[in-house]
Amino acid sequence: MYQPQVTEWEKTKRLEARVAIAGTPPGAEKPELGTFEIEAATEVDLDTRLVRITGVKIIKHRFPTLDEAQSQKLLAKLDELLPKEELIVALDRVLASLERAETQLQAVETKTTPPTIFVSQKKAVLLMLDSKPIWAPIQDSDLEFAVNTNWDLFKLESAFYLRNGDAWLKASKPEGPWMPAGKLPKAFKKLPKDDENWKEVRESLPGKKITGGDVPKVYYSEKPAELIVTSGKPSLEEVEGTELLWVTNTESSLFLHGKESRFYYLVSGRWFRADDLDGPWQFTSHNLPEDFAKIPEGHPMAEVRASIPGTPEAQEAVLLAQIPQTAEVNREEATAEVTYIGDEPEFKEIEGTSMSYAANTSSDVIKVGDMYYLCVNGVWFESSSPEGTWKVTHEVPSEIYTIPSSSPVYHTTYVQVYDYNPYHVTFGYTSGYMGVYFSYGCMVFGTGFYYDPWNYYGPGYGYPGYYPYYYGYPYSYGVGAYYNPYTGTYGRGASVYGPYGGMGRAAAFNPRTGTYARGGFAYGPYQAGGWASAYNPRTGSFAATRQGANTYSSWGSSVVKRGNDWARTARYSDSRGSVAGLRTSEGGAAASFRGDRGRTTVGRTGSGDLYAGRDGNVYRRNEGGGWDKHGKDGWSPAERSGSGQRPEVSPATRDRARQAASGVDRSTLDQLSRDYGGRSRGSRNASGYGSWRSSGGSSRPSFGGGGRMGGRGGGIRRR
Repeated sequence: MYQPQVTEWEKTKRLEARVAIAGTPPGAEKPELGTFEIEAATEVDLDTRLVRITGVKIIKHRFPTLDEAQSQKLLAKLDELLPKEELIVALDRVLASLERAETQLQAVETKTTPPTIFVSQKKAVLLMLDSKPIWAPIQDSDLEFAVNTNWDLFKLESAFYLRNGDAWLKASKPEGPWMPAGKLPKAFKKLPKDDENWKEVRESLPGKKITGGDVPKVYYSEKPAELIVTSGKPSLEEVEGTELLWVTNTESSLFLHGKESRFYYLVSGRWFRADDLDGPWQFTSHNLPEDFAKIPEGHPMAEVRASIPGTPEAQEAVLLAQIPQTAEVNREEATAEVTYIGDEPEFKEIEGTSMSYAANTSSDVIKVGDMYYLCVNGVWFESSSPEGTWKVTHEVPSEIYTIPSSSPVYHTTYVQVYDYNPYHVTFGYTSGYMGVYFSYGCMVFGTGFYYDPWNYYGPGYGYPGYYPYYYGYPYSYGVGAYYNPYTGTYGRGASVYGPYGGMGRAAAFNPRTGTYARGGFAYGPYQAGGWASAYNPRTGSFAATRQGANTYSSWGSSVVKRGNDWARTARYSDSRGSVAGLRTSEGGAAASFRGDRGRTTVGRTGSGDLYAGRDGNVYRRNEGGGWDKHGKDGWSPAERSGSGQRPEVSPATRDRARQAASGVDRSTLDQLSRDYGGRSRGSRNASGYGSWRSSGGSSRPSFGGGGRMGGRGGGIRRR
């Protein structure tokens, strides 16, 4: 069997595909080639990027070189050999081979107003705060620190100190100007040694001495903003086959359209354009020049193709976003609690609805009528009181799914009940719960809306006077976010946005310990959290960068039963045989199964790379890039050259002439070309994912020619 050419994947649960096959009848010396169409049930595991295919059923077949009796005999043998138990295939191969990616996603109303975009031709960083600075005391120290920023920003009397890696800057006000700090005050030596919040800060003391050109320009913003840094004047290189030039001396996704003389900038999945880098910028995802779709798949900037409407990469991203992560939750074992800051829960109206949400907690609590609903780590609970007791529910009010994207609790609408019984409820979430939404034909990061943070000053935790409590909401800009096709989420772009993860959040307050977790995405350097498989932008909780992590991993095994145990053993052997998802001993097969009935291999085998045409014939790609068709007399060209024809003959006339000569219609040839491109892309993507997974997810994914592999973190990519 050769790699299936998927024609339909209904809700990622039911698959239809065409398959080319080489079958050797008993006593024959050479295999006979044919095609058949199958339907089967599928299950997807996003963590391992594998698809489980079961219940394979042949619904149509054709062996052009055999008579009906021989064909039926071979079909019976084929039906016997088909893996009835399961077939494991790499998800990337299925996505890439899908003939058409129909979306059930509803476009999200996103705000398209451009953020403030700073541009610098020398070393620079973006000091971004979530509104005005909110200062908190540090135990046994005269220092205060800003809780609503991803940076280590300190205040001591009338001076301000900023940590930038292992160096320190000083200013008389947060807006700057910032200069080398020199010798730091003794107060820094008193930072609590038993508080992990200050581990990186202590390790950076007393700080690296910097002078002159080593001092970065600090851009200051109290709203989400973005920063483009070029190493000197923009260095341009042509993108072959287009009017585009890409800016090579920046970490940003930045292009110049030569014919228009306009710059195009991609960030958080959205495109903005300007006549000059200094702006003004305009949203233009809905009106991109056709040249962007022509960026070659192997180009160093091929990663942007996932954010260009209509490209295969964008369609695959949309389809990936529809696949739910599901888990079966034990009604009795699953528990939850909510902690509010202040005297009592504080609820705010959800615009355009009769519902409201709790503002003074990091939990997603929504009031519907006289009942309260809590969404935590992909599970819904209900209670008659905002304080609980919370019980797992299978009846989520339909009103909740009308919450608009302008609300900070909008992401909860992507968590649904898929099944239930008296003992368990099966929940699932799709990409919106992770802050990735469908808008203008592509998947984007965040809704584009800015949600004002909640803050409060009150007594607590042994500090004299009043202590600041702060909860920020996810924001769409300020992290240089780029799409990661291996996780279906967005990753952190560059180190110029701060020393911590900060993926859409600032520091988060922990009411149990009375401390703030530094960095909103994942505590630690941005490379540790920038590619996390799952991240809840509301609570700041994240799974991990390693394989097999999603938000349901936060629950114990006795509470949550995942339905994808098959994926954990998919690459190993058991009593049923040997199953492989990415690579086998057959030399790069897409999938294989060895059981009691012998071996069935799906993918590229030693006899070549064959394709099933929609007309029921078998085809192969020839050395000239055209197609050969298999018939009773062996292989023959499927399309003839148009030599000898007049130049003025129209393409339609030439197509009709070729079809008459070869018997192959243009729609079949177009389908074969799409399948060839999809198979090649799927193989490349599956291989790339394997390499990325083996790195532990700590390196930047390779999307194209490898020009930007390994992350953008340390500095500017130079020519």
